[in-house]
Amino acid sequence: MKKGDLSFVFVIEGPRLQTQSLLLADSLRRHHPLAEIIAYCPAGCDFPPEIAAVLQACAVSCRPLAVPQGLWAAPYPHGNKILALAQPRETRFSMFLDTDMAAIAPIDPDDLPGAMQVSVVPEGIASWGKDLARWEVAHRFFDLPMPSERIHLLRGRKRAFLPYFNAGMVAIREEDRVQGLGFGALWRNTASAFDFGAKVGGKRPWLDQITLPLTMRRFGFAHKIVDERNNCSISNDRRLDGLNPAILHYHRSGFLRNWPDYGDLISAMLDRLPQHRAALSNWLTQGGYLGDPQPEPDAAEGEDHG
Repeated sequence: MKKGDLSFVFVIEGPRLQTQSLLLADSLRRHHPLAEIIAYCPAGCDFPPEIAAVLQACAVSCRPLAVPQGLWAAPYPHGNKILALAQPRETRFSMFLDTDMAAIAPIDPDDLPGAMQVSVVPEGIASWGKDLARWEVAHRFFDLPMPSERIHLLRGRKRAFLPYFNAGMVAIREEDRVQGLGFGALWRNTASAFDFGAKVGGKRPWLDQITLPLTMRRFGFAHKIVDERNNCSISNDRRLDGLNPAILHYHRSGFLRNWPDYGDLISAMLDRLPQHRAALSNWLTQGGYLGDPQPEPDAAEGEDHG
């Protein structure tokens, strides 16, 4: 890929995501030297100096992200990913990534979407609407028939299920427009309408993943299911041998520490700015990436749930 082809998009808000952004920004830049890397910042772009230094060294563009009042029926920090994807960009493609990820290898350009496609990876389990009754309500709300298509989820029995995707990685073509809006804006509008109007339970924290396939169906986008290497989720007791990720979705620092090349990821980031090594090591220690492993608190609603 050449310069101007691809933007990587993620969100930084609060100390936890600031620490995660260190590994994501450094690893993306090493594997994608010509890509745009954009961090959207709902709380503004005033970071501690050592965090700012890493982002600058990785040529990350940090952009404020306004969260409009009245967009959600109740606070929904997960929605910041949708707002980030809805922002205007100059590249041909944009790939949103959850911040708790790291690039292990370059992505394959063939995994980027074609015309009126969205590149996605199936979810691991049916985390919402297991019995399909909720999905029937969701589709009726938008006057959509229930889909006949089934995909295979990625964990456990690999159940055949409705199209349902992990929203930790979503890739779009910026030139695709419906009613003058790109996919991110259409997803934002769909999620907001669903949040206020659909009479169905359990929307949080799954509102993003519920409305991702609904947006595609409403506006004529096809899902392009790409290999799990683009959003390779590791957690709990998943076996790591045989995995060959381009993008590792590690969820928590404790899970990342089990990754065979974990030490190389940490060292590469610290070696980028030796003058800030002590301060950055302190951030990584507080986040559980260095030092004695410590139990991590349960994820708050604003953190990843994929």
